[in-house]
Amino acid sequence: MMLFFPTLTQLRRLATDRRGLAMTEFALCLPLLAAVTFVGLENVNYAFAAQKVGDIATLSADSISRIRVGISEDDVTETLTGIAKLGSTLGFTANGRVIVSSIQPVLDASGNIIDQKIRWQRCYGNLTSATSSYGTQGQSLGTAGMGPTGRQVAAIKDNELIFVETIYVYQPLININLFRGQRTMRMLSSMTVRERTANDLVASGTASTC
Repeated sequence: MMLFFPTLTQLRRLATDRRGLAMTEFALCLPLLAAVTFVGLENVNYAFAAQKVGDIATLSADSISRIRVGISEDDVTETLTGIAKLGSTLGFTANGRVIVSSIQPVLDASGNIIDQKIRWQRCYGNLTSATSSYGTQGQSLGTAGMGPTGRQVAAIKDNELIFVETIYVYQPLININLFRGQRTMRMLSSMTVRERTANDLVASGTASTC
């Protein structure tokens, strides 16, 4: 077998040859460009998901607090089913949970508020491992009310408060959970009940129990 040894002239010619330089540079930069693009898309998707999950919390609290006169199991279930469709592109129903709590003030014989209590609590979504971080049905909350420490909300006298927690296990566009781990979003919202005189849930229709 004969070995080929380039001559000095051939080596000089090769050193000054610029053919294919742009293609070589592009090939070297492509992995970095692709990585930056994918990370950008993933960050946009995460921000979009966070906005949707927040919207579900806000609209759930607002819609349920607006139900007038009285409220039934069907009212809650139909409201949550409709609002959860906002997160259909996220697969929210399969990977998320909405927890609705109705907070009532507890009065003493003189009519002063001495406590806050969760009158009822209802849930929607298949993420059954997700539970409320702040209390369950029938639980006494203290006069501060419900929510994170230092940021609790409480019902006022002769009224009630709807407190909503939305929990969603983020579904990435690109599976980078190996590096970041599984991420869970939690959003909160609360609204005062308006124009409703009876706040006990009427046993009518399907109950979205927790």
